[in-house]
Amino acid sequence: MNDKDFKRARNIILGIFVPIIGLIIWFLNTDYHIKKEYLKFKELGFNATVSAKFDENPVRANLIYLKNGPQLKVYRKLFDQLKIGDSVVKKVNSDSIFFYSSNGLIIDDYNQFLRKKYLKTLEQ
Repeated sequence: MNDKDFKRARNIILGIFVPIIGLIIWFLNTDYHIKKEYLKFKELGFNATVSAKFDENPVRANLIYLKNGPQLKVYRKLFDQLKIGDSVVKKVNSDSIFFYSSNGLIIDDYNQFLRKKYLKTLEQ
């Protein structure tokens, strides 16, 4: 493939994918999607234990897997305090998650970011 054909193929591919990516970004920022994501987590409830921790990032959030529950991304300070076997409880219609660890009760406002985004859409 010569340079002219490569540039033409690249322009065609960009012409197809740029609008698709633009539509996806637009949809993810619509009031409907923001409300749906916020309420989806708010209506979720679980009572589980930490079954696995994956220390992949030394600064940002890391994944913890819950037995009979969802996987969660928790910030570094909380990640370091949790141990496998600690209890994790989230009540329905709550944004907070309760972590019962050997260090005591830790309450995390897990849904804070989505709640702020949702409330901002209501103000408009």
